[in-house]
Amino acid sequence: MISAVASSSSSSSMLSPKKYDVFLSFRGEDTRRNFTSHLYEALKQKKVETYIDEHLEKGDEISPGLIKAIEDSHVSIVVFSKNYASSKWCLVELIKILDCKKDRGQIVIPVFYEIDPSDVRKQTGSYEQAFAKHEGEPSCNKWKTALTEAANLAGWDSRTYRTDPELLKDIVADVLQKLPPRYQNQRKGLVGIEEHCEHIESLLKIGPTEVRTLGIWGMGGIGKTALATTLYDKLSHEFEGSSFLSNVNEKSDKLENHCFGNSDMSTLRGKKALIVLDDVATSEHLEKLKVDYDFLEPGSRVIVTTRNREILGPNDEIYQVKELSSHHSVQLFCLTVFGEKQPKEGYEDLSERVLSYCKGIPLALKVMGASLRRKSKEAWESELRKLQKISSMEIHTVLKLSYDGLDHSQKDMFLDIACFFKGRERDWVTRVLDAFDFFAASGIEVLLDKALITISEGNHIEMHDLIQEMGWEIVRQECIKDPGRRSRLWRQEEVQNVLKYNRGTDVVEGIILSLRKLTEALRLSFDFLAKMTNLRFLQFYDGWDDYGSKVPVPTGFESLSDKLRYLHWEGFCLESLPLNFCAEQLVELYMPFSKLKKLWDGVQNLVNLKIIGLQGSKDLIEVPDLSKAEKLEIVNLSFCVSLLQLHVYSKSLQGLNAKNCSSLKEFSVTSEEITELNLADTAICELPPSIWQKKKLAFLVLNGCKNLKFVGNEIVHLLSSKRLDLSQTNIERLPALPPSLKYLMAEGCTSLETNFTQHLVLHHMIQSRIPYLHKHPSNPGYYNNHECFFFPGDRITKACGFCTGDSSITIPYLPKSDLHGFIYCIIFSEGIYGKRSSVLSCSINQDGIQVGQDQKTIYIPDLFLDHVLFWYHDIRQFDRIREVCDHFSDLTISFEHKHLFRGVKITWGIKECGVFPVYARASGFKVVGSNSKETFECESITQISNNESQPRPRAIRVEAGVRGSNNENEEDRNNFLQQKRMRTSP
Repeated sequence: MISAVASSSSSSSMLSPKKYDVFLSFRGEDTRRNFTSHLYEALKQKKVETYIDEHLEKGDEISPGLIKAIEDSHVSIVVFSKNYASSKWCLVELIKILDCKKDRGQIVIPVFYEIDPSDVRKQTGSYEQAFAKHEGEPSCNKWKTALTEAANLAGWDSRTYRTDPELLKDIVADVLQKLPPRYQNQRKGLVGIEEHCEHIESLLKIGPTEVRTLGIWGMGGIGKTALATTLYDKLSHEFEGSSFLSNVNEKSDKLENHCFGNSDMSTLRGKKALIVLDDVATSEHLEKLKVDYDFLEPGSRVIVTTRNREILGPNDEIYQVKELSSHHSVQLFCLTVFGEKQPKEGYEDLSERVLSYCKGIPLALKVMGASLRRKSKEAWESELRKLQKISSMEIHTVLKLSYDGLDHSQKDMFLDIACFFKGRERDWVTRVLDAFDFFAASGIEVLLDKALITISEGNHIEMHDLIQEMGWEIVRQECIKDPGRRSRLWRQEEVQNVLKYNRGTDVVEGIILSLRKLTEALRLSFDFLAKMTNLRFLQFYDGWDDYGSKVPVPTGFESLSDKLRYLHWEGFCLESLPLNFCAEQLVELYMPFSKLKKLWDGVQNLVNLKIIGLQGSKDLIEVPDLSKAEKLEIVNLSFCVSLLQLHVYSKSLQGLNAKNCSSLKEFSVTSEEITELNLADTAICELPPSIWQKKKLAFLVLNGCKNLKFVGNEIVHLLSSKRLDLSQTNIERLPALPPSLKYLMAEGCTSLETNFTQHLVLHHMIQSRIPYLHKHPSNPGYYNNHECFFFPGDRITKACGFCTGDSSITIPYLPKSDLHGFIYCIIFSEGIYGKRSSVLSCSINQDGIQVGQDQKTIYIPDLFLDHVLFWYHDIRQFDRIREVCDHFSDLTISFEHKHLFRGVKITWGIKECGVFPVYARASGFKVVGSNSKETFECESITQISNNESQPRPRAIRVEAGVRGSNNENEEDRNNFLQQKRMRTSP
């Protein structure tokens, strides 16, 4: 974010680098042992580089060294004391100081110590006496003119102060303001500093409050120390005392229990102080340094720079220093290498490549800039090619400090992420690292605290490229010449070389290889993995079924490590795994698109196995005995088209995917923990009765099971089921639905009795609201955002209170009291819908003013007959519901189904729509009819189905939806209609 660079040349001498901040001019015999020495110490405490002549004045001429010191100072402080003018040395010194003011822009600050400024200006009093002795000197008039000029400058009069410390405090503050302070000098060498200083100052909230600690946190080389130094130089004058303790980590062995006792911080006791603790690595170090905080005055501030966020307390403010923007990166690099803010002509592309490598890290930009300064284009090219294989050791050394502070398992996790898992989803990485017994959850938090990794918005683990390269370099250093003797292999060409020539050793723990990047098949020996006896991670990926031949394992292959925890081998070309392979350590087995017919013979002790993925293995005919897989959670066998039967005996299984196992006829699963079951497009004729006893089964997918004609009444026992997909089956009738069901997809079920199903769904939606009304009153969108029921149907049930053969419907009058929401019923006409996601939106308007709206994303496949969709909308989601009084009038509800195709909005598909207003009462819910006076309860499904061919249900006595007696309700409605006629009559 920030970084220092050498200042560019300037024609202004005032901006040129100076050796000293302040030059002190004084009469030694008058003030050396008191006021001037105290002034020197006060300036030194504020880190103001001050020159003081330690020698007694001798002769009339000052030395060349003294002249150089005056010229090399930003500010001269002239202490005019009683006998100052008696020293020719002092007067010559004053002439030189005023020359530097005129020629070099030097700032001159006069201090009148126990003398009247008019005596200096007019040479009266002791100054008149001094010049009586100088009578006849050639420079006498110059000295008088100089004294007059200096005394006319704004300065400090000690006679106006009660004590010297008060005077010293104001002089030092004045110097810090008038200096081109080191803060300003350093700021000119920084890029992107001001906005960050302002932010941190707001976090510090400087004022008379408690002692506050602020952590400046970030990865190595990001600019933490530069930022802390800048803040120290800028703010230290606002405090009574200050101290900057640098490189705490390097000095940690020398730290005593009381840090204030072994440095100049002992002078800060009882003061409002600013303390900077730079590069603190551990909480132990920080605790040692913070022991004496209680002795600091309120308003003191402590700034800690660290790579480890974990050391900071819960009440400490934290400022994270991030990478430079591209704009500031260009500036910093170009200032370093070219001395200007833009690339030199002809070096634009080369500079861009360096910037791409450095990725906004100030340290890297400076190191690269310094190494390429005054180099030819050919040298730049050579250096960039070198960096592709070997990282800069100067950058590597700084970044590695954070890695060195990790414990053994954390280091392993970091290297695994750097070599294998960067960019992968956090939960997946955590699961895999846990398979290696690395305590991943806590370890990842440590890596985050040390700024070695970050988490993206999509919950993926990310790592700065330079930190990743640092990890790569650590592994490369394990054996520079022989990759086969390194713990991890990830570079494509090195992996190919080690496998092809059988150069692996027992040092190798992990291998990753993209099969898609192979230009030709690898020629391997049958024992090409035999020497890698400690291999725990193997991933041959990006290899769909047509890439399997690129790793043609020869017959006799019996060399798979028994220490494998994670095995991912796409397109495995043998019919089974090696006979002598022991899978006891295996946690995840992922071998999609393989030629496997079976995994192994017999029963393996799969005590650690959690996941099996064999999808797309078209030759698979047998699944092994999984009865000893006590931790098994997921099995994916989708598109295993040769599989005839599947019986999974596992007590822990949570998810089973057998989608498109088109030959599968027999199926069973014993686990009571199963939550997801996908049997889509299988040949099963019926489901085993035990399925309906799986109380945790939440998602059941049966679409495309064309041999399945009946789902038993036992389906209601699926107490946890939230999703049921029966699309493209031949089911004729559904029994009662599971109480928790929120999603029913029965697209293409041509045999399904649509009228009965509509009443079934309507009854289900009303009944499912009863517990919701009591348990989730504060979350009206919970059901609405997830609930959807879709199945064949070409007309809306006659039980619908309001319906129309259009995409919009108007309800003239509807009581608001006790109205809970609406059930929408929409008929989609048959047609080509493009098999894509689209948006179904609803707009509710009263008298032309929108009072509510809602929308849901839906997926509608191509339809070969009309379909109906049910959807619930809670009235509490209406934006302007409070503007509606006691009833709705001329309530228009409009629906629109649309999607974007090549930037064009396409609207289509709605053939008919209906609305069921739903009213709530203590005993349950009611649905209102088209006559506002009439409501009816949702009767049993059998009764409604039998009455479907009869006129609409007879009205039940009004008990919900409209308060008061029938006569009162009728009177209210008549009054409303009469007023409406009067408003609209000519």
